[in-house]
Amino acid sequence: PAQRQLGVRTLLAQTAGLPRSVELNGKVVMDPNAGGKVQPLNAGRIEPGPQGLPSPGQTVRKGEVLAYVMPSIAPIERSNQAAQLAELQAARRLADPRLTRLQELADTVPRKEIEAAESELASLKGRIAAVGSGLSGREALVAPVSGVLAASNALVGQVVEPRELIFEIIDPDSLHVEATAFDTIPLDQVAAATVVVGDRSVPLSYVGA
Repeated sequence: PAQRQLGVRTLLAQTAGLPRSVELNGKVVMDPNAGGKVQPLNAGRIEPGPQGLPSPGQTVRKGEVLAYVMPSIAPIERSNQAAQLAELQAARRLADPRLTRLQELADTVPRKEIEAAESELASLKGRIAAVGSGLSGREALVAPVSGVLAASNALVGQVVEPRELIFEIIDPDSLHVEATAFDTIPLDQVAAATVVVGDRSVPLSYVGA
């Protein structure tokens, strides 16, 4: 009766072939194909994205702009770029009417002069766009995959460095369990694997090296 009250059961031992269980310490890591990290390429100041700065636990979509980084440029460098932009714009104001005059005289002007003027104007437009984007452009921090935001290290106005981790995205339906075995375990002898989460035992669908 005391044994029954304590929930203890007695069974006769039997000889049988049974699998050996091995308990390993492990950690949950994100699937490299279903998760991603967002890091800036340039140093600068954090600005919120179109929907504001996302919070941990928020669902994001691939290609969604999470934040912007306004590049930090030294005053002297910004002044040099502004001066270069002004020179290019002045050159374009001269190139536009010159090309127009040459096109009006197409019957008497060699074609190669018109083509050279067109090429010069196209080059000026491209250089103006490049320098202008450098002055006013900002780097968009885009979600590389769809999933849930696991970590957010961004604040409005925060100054960040290149390759600094700003956001981390995971897919909660596709996670890996990484465990270290100190003794060699042949994979062809592994029949099944489970991970204990709280008081539940969850089977793993994949076993790899």
